Formats: sequence, structure tokens, C-alpha cells
Amino acid sequence: MRKLKSFTLLSFISIIFFSCSSEENLKSATIEGDLADYAIDTIYFEKDLTTKSLPLEFTYQKEGDKEFLYGMSGFNLLKYEYPSGKLISNTTFEKEGPDGIGGYFSGKLITSDGIFFISNQKEVLHIDFDGKVSKRISLPMTTENRMAANFSAQQGNKMYWNSARQTLMVTDVPFLLKEPILNYQDWIWEFDFKQEKKEVAAQFKFPEPYSEFLDDPELGIYFHLFLKDKNQHLIGFPASDSLLVIHVDQRTKAYAGSNENLEFKKGTTEARGEYTVFSPSVETSRYKWMMHDPYQGLILRHLIIQQGQDDRTTFSKNSFILLDESLTKIGEVKFSDRKINNLGFSTPNGFYLKMGSQESDDREGYVRFNF
Repeated sequence: MRKLKSFTLLSFISIIFFSCSSEENLKSATIEGDLADYAIDTIYFEKDLTTKSLPLEFTYQKEGDKEFLYGMSGFNLLKYEYPSGKLISNTTFEKEGPDGIGGYFSGKLITSDGIFFISNQKEVLHIDFDGKVSKRISLPMTTENRMAANFSAQQGNKMYWNSARQTLMVTDVPFLLKEPILNYQDWIWEFDFKQEKKEVAAQFKFPEPYSEFLDDPELGIYFHLFLKDKNQHLIGFPASDSLLVIHVDQRTKAYAGSNENLEFKKGTTEARGEYTVFSPSVETSRYKWMMHDPYQGLILRHLIIQQGQDDRTTFSKNSFILLDESLTKIGEVKFSDRKINNLGFSTPNGFYLKMGSQESDDREGYVRFNF
């Protein structure tokens, strides 16, 4: 049973309708227990003197008969030999000039065709592995009721590149949910690098109960995952068990909830002098991003079951809800974010998550999981 605080009766009924699934969708779980039970081994990536910390995510690529992992650390592109963890190269991208990627980027995507950045909330750009920019496309002007757009591939949201069509899919994710954008629906865009144009790729609205989460940065957002082979958009909302599934013009839902007791706690407002300040609940349960492992045919949905503080250190009880590619729930595994990170990457040999605490300043470890 899930508990929701500060909800109206109508909102409660609505969110239960969106969250719950019929019994035919509740398949028997075959993967359960502790995440550590599915750990296979650990690989270690060496660091050079210029790299303070390695990223949570890498991109696997096979070049001839060799395998590599690419990742970004700040403005540096790191290339590692896989699975040895040997650093092959460290390329620094320029911030300014004809090949500059800007002083701030809110998203990046590494592909075999090069790297894409969302630069300074002004444009998306394509750059090769040597740091040469090949094309820039300005971000679209959104309608007035959108207020301030935030094109982003952070917080678990990703960009998606279609090499054959030369198109890049990008999400616009609200900083804060405001009343004027409750009826807004142009959240997912596609940039055509061949014709240098952009258009809306998928539309949806926030479910009605989310009017209760205005100004809440934890519960008033969404997460997007695109399954290219199925042409399906999966939209997850923080306080909803079910995913919204968009395929062309069809809208369905898929159960992706937890067996745990969840409590969605709305944030509070308080007066501070002349201002009214909104404080989100750090204790609230909340569904987070989704990750796709195409090699194991799995979708992992991150969930913060419960969060608190211990000796001024924030800790949380987490799980990954596992779905197969037909969107059937097949399990749920628990873990502590003190031991393992909650964002990772896939390879043909398994799914990797970065260790929560590292043993050395000279290298960093990533644990491999097979489910």
C-alpha cells in the first residue's frame, strides 16, 4: 500500500488509477533479493593526474576486433581499453571558438558517429573525436505557456541518435512544475542534422494528480526512455507505479511498481522574510530514471524507497525494478547508495555500476552485474 500526504481525495483516486495495474500485468518476479547477489566481478579504470573523478556512465564501442569504453569527465573525453581498464587517450574539448562546446552543457551523448552536446541552453552540436565541430542547430523557441525551456540529458534522461536518419532526440524537462505548463505537451523533440530542422517527436501531459506537486523538484518532473527497436517512448513519473507508453499515436501504460510500502511526501512552504520558500521533502519515496540494457534485454527503473540522514550524511534505501523488453515486470533488487551508485552502463558482458567508495586515488572500480 502506498501512502500519499497532503492530497485531495480526487487526487488520491486519480493517482491510484494511474499507478495501479490489472492482475494480468503483475507477472511473477524471478529476480529478487539484494543487488549484490548478482555481482560477477569488478573492473578498475586507471586515472591520470588531470582526472579528479571518473564518470558514472561510459559508452561501449567495438572498433575492429578491439573493445573500448568512452566517457566524459568535465570537458575531457576519456577512452579506455575494455575490459583491461587501461587509459588510451584523454582529449580536452575547447569551450570557446569555432570548435567550442560552450562553458556549460546540459547533456552529452557519445556515439560511433561522434559526440553530441546541448550547449548553454542555446543549441545542440555535433563534434568528432578530435574535437572538431561539424554542425550546430539552435534549440527551438517554445510557446509562452512553457515558460522557460530546459533541454537536458541529465538526471538519467538521455539523448538518442539515429545514425541512418541523422536525427537526435532530446528531452525538455521542467526545472519546476508550474500551473501554466500542466497542459503543455511538447516535451520530446527531434533534431534533423541532415535537413537542419527540429520538430516535436512525442507529446504527453503530466497526469492530473501532479497539480499537487507544483514547485516540487523531486516529484514534479518526468523521466524518459526510448526503445529504438520498438519505437516506444517510456515516460515515468516520480509518484506513479505505472509507465506511460507512447507508440506513434497510441497511449498505454505498463506496470513498473515496487512491492515495498512507499510514501510520497509533498514538500512544504514557509515564509522567510519577504519571500515564501518551497522545501521539497528529502524523505519522500520517488521513482527516478530508467536504464536500458539491450544486451540482457532489460529495463532498470531506479526507485528511492526511503531516505533519511545519519550523522549529517544523507542515505537512502534503493531498488531497481526490472522489466523485460515486453514491459513485463520480472523482479526487483535492493541496494544501498552508500555501497553502489544508481546510474550505470551496459556492455555485451554485463551491466556496470560504479562503486560508492573507492579504494585508491589512482583507479576507480565498477561492479559488473548479470541478471
